[in-house]
Amino acid sequence: MSTTKNKRRGAFTLVELLVVIAIIGVLVALLLPAVQAAREAARRASCSNNLKQLGIALHNYHDTHQSFPFGWSNRGQGWSAMILPQIEQGNLYDTLQWAEANNWSIDNSPNERACGTLIKLYRCPSAAIPEHVDNQGIALRVPACYRGVASSTADSDDPGTSASGRHLELNSLEGLFFGDSKIRMADILDGTSNTAAIGESKWETFTQDGNQMDFWYIGSPQIDPWPSGTEYSEFVGSTGVPYNARSQAALSGYIKELSFSSFHPGGAMWVYADGSVKFLSYTMNAAVYQAIGSRDGGEAIPAE
Repeated sequence: MSTTKNKRRGAFTLVELLVVIAIIGVLVALLLPAVQAAREAARRASCSNNLKQLGIALHNYHDTHQSFPFGWSNRGQGWSAMILPQIEQGNLYDTLQWAEANNWSIDNSPNERACGTLIKLYRCPSAAIPEHVDNQGIALRVPACYRGVASSTADSDDPGTSASGRHLELNSLEGLFFGDSKIRMADILDGTSNTAAIGESKWETFTQDGNQMDFWYIGSPQIDPWPSGTEYSEFVGSTGVPYNARSQAALSGYIKELSFSSFHPGGAMWVYADGSVKFLSYTMNAAVYQAIGSRDGGEAIPAE
């Protein structure tokens, strides 16, 4: 007499399958922030390297010309154009036309093509921004993430909207980069390790009070010619307005346009006049933040 044995089926029950899916979901939820944090750490390190290279370029420029480059000039070019030879972009620099005013938006001109040339060194890897934007008559203009520090007191791009009377049209500002500036190492009386040279800026299509948070490199038709142009904030910012002002709804667009911020959580990367790179938290002391924007203010900045 033969007997048959009842064999248990090897398949999962619906309940077991749901439990496994739930466990996998929990593990993914736990793992994803760690992966994102690791990726952001890598991007921040790359951003720090960008600024380090820009700091070296500024020093090399200073060694050659005995001063830092101007923030912008009467031909519409910015500091980022002047250091092109120092960041291995000498061939691009040689194409630029300096003698003719109002030539940045002439279709297919060398200057327009230069503004549309993607230079990754001028862009933070964390920045969620397009590579090219048609802007102010410049086809395929490339947004930038790094701006020079012009002032520790300026609160607007122009005198008509400045509450303090300190604005970017002045030629006697406290920072390293402003209109026709020619700052030397010897002029940095506060010490190069206490004076910020370049900070991150969060490029956005956001507009308030007629001011767009847009930042660029090499040249600008709006600045051309200085001093009768506008939008100097395309190249520079000010620590005379609150850090990350974009997050404060009550502030005006004139203030937000000059404010430094970044796509990194909690703060932004900066390069100082001595070439050192630092990550500065948005929660840093406001007086210290303002002080790093001046080269000779005599402010006491505590050691870190």
